[in-house]
Amino acid sequence: MDYFNPEKVIKDLKARNKETPSKEKRITKFECNKCQDRGIYMEGEFAVPCQCVKRRSLENKFKNCQIPKSMLKHSFNNFDFRYYSSSLKEPLSKRTYLEIAQKTYLFAQEFARDFIKGKVTEGLLIQGPVGSGKTFLACCIVNQVLRNSDKEVLFVIVPDLLEKIKASYSNAAGGYSEYTLVEAACEIPLLVMDDLGAHSYTEWTKNKLYNIINYRVNHELPTIITTNLILAGDLTNLIGERTVSRIEQMCRPLWLERERDIREVLREEKAGQIRHSSFFEKI
Repeated sequence: MDYFNPEKVIKDLKARNKETPSKEKRITKFECNKCQDRGIYMEGEFAVPCQCVKRRSLENKFKNCQIPKSMLKHSFNNFDFRYYSSSLKEPLSKRTYLEIAQKTYLFAQEFARDFIKGKVTEGLLIQGPVGSGKTFLACCIVNQVLRNSDKEVLFVIVPDLLEKIKASYSNAAGGYSEYTLVEAACEIPLLVMDDLGAHSYTEWTKNKLYNIINYRVNHELPTIITTNLILAGDLTNLIGERTVSRIEQMCRPLWLERERDIREVLREEKAGQIRHSSFFEKI
């Protein structure tokens, strides 16, 4: 592996500036024409860091995080409260769907700020029905962290992770071993486990989940979990009481509620079937 050597780069740049470009060099294509993919460029006698280095670094961070491409632009700035009713109320808390969303949003923002500053040990459990914005909000946190810190994040869809671990036994997981996959999920500074509960759990998968969550509890590594199942109900039946107990220990419980699946509303809006105003006048 070649390591970045700024002195060598500067020397090569100065030598390059003195050369008469050949036809072959003139047609060479670079991702960054300013520094010709070297990471620095010359301004007179001075070497100046190129902005492309930061861009490539950020691109690599998002790639390593494995956040889905469609979620790269999710941010706290475009979290839309219009999809949460200001009149419908959750029966137990007596709070409106909008009030619940606002509170959950604030806790998510607080988590992102604290994690960037290195203050967080407690994770978040974001619960709610399908299409209530849970994954969107989790991705807001991920994108905020990646853009404003050097901390590593891993985003996993739980059923996909379990299938990759299973496939590793037959060498069908893209060259990854079970140890590599589990180790990454255990030791990453921030783990997002999306869609917990959407799987047919066997004793084997229950144990794998428990091992990951238990490790993170013991090492005080924050985890963000999204699920459309109630922690004390269906989720306990699926993944086991001891794993749920660990989740309760490591995560602050949050909730999102909606009248209609937000994805369904967005599809209708995109197709021009309804206007924003007419829909929200009803709720």
